[in-house]
Amino acid sequence: MPPRHRQAAATERESGFAAPPPVTFVGGEPHGSARERGNDGVGLPRLPEPFHRVYSPPEAPKVKARRSGVAGVVFAVCAAVALVAVGIFAFGRGGARPRSASTAAHPPLQPRTTAPQESAQPLTFATIPNACAVLPASAVRRFVPTDSPHVDKMGAETASVCKYSLSEGRRYRAVQVDARAFLPKYMHGQATGMTVWSYEAQWKQAVKDLTPDTHSLRRIGGLGDAAFERYWIDRDVHVAVGEATVRYRNVVLRMQYTEEQPSASGRAASERRCLSSAIAAARAGLPAFH
Repeated sequence: MPPRHRQAAATERESGFAAPPPVTFVGGEPHGSARERGNDGVGLPRLPEPFHRVYSPPEAPKVKARRSGVAGVVFAVCAAVALVAVGIFAFGRGGARPRSASTAAHPPLQPRTTAPQESAQPLTFATIPNACAVLPASAVRRFVPTDSPHVDKMGAETASVCKYSLSEGRRYRAVQVDARAFLPKYMHGQATGMTVWSYEAQWKQAVKDLTPDTHSLRRIGGLGDAAFERYWIDRDVHVAVGEATVRYRNVVLRMQYTEEQPSASGRAASERRCLSSAIAAARAGLPAFH
């Protein structure tokens, strides 16, 4: 047996596969078909079919199942903690639970309810007239009998004062309009509440200022939302004053009628005249706020 045949036989015994056919060269190129020389006809000859891989690298251990199991346990623990937290929150809120949506195809109709009327805000004035526009001219002439009274005025959008007066020797007549308002655009929902607070503060101050010359201080009805009257004598300037303070919605209107100080015998008549004139001025001035 030629040496190359012995080498091929030995190769066949060692590998268990048939020995490859010898490769011959013709003209410096490998001889054989394209199947023997490879797909492109260039390079090393292909191994005989079928090809069995002798060596395979070890595969990494499969941990997917273990990881998914661990993830499941973690998810279950987190879900349990979340349920406990929701239970504690519901217990802290008085046991209230969120209402679940109905699964019925046609849930029963619920009766329609109207909103409680108590939540409606009381009516308020957005603006108020200036104090000099509160009394009509006819009312001013009735209390101050002249066609050209002296006028003192001051004020702004939310508070103003206007005083009409007549002085002839010892004779003195005056009517003063004092209008104050708590407007919603500044006080919002507190306009009426602040008006009540201001009115009651004026009542308390009048009680505190009581003197022997204050003969009348009492609450009266039938005038605005609330009202009180008082009569006093100012001995410093020798006048008697009748006053009516009225709360109407978000306005506090104070009317003062003033005349010369009476004699001791005419004090009762002066009190009646001053109080009735102040109340009449308040009644005449309230329509200006409608």
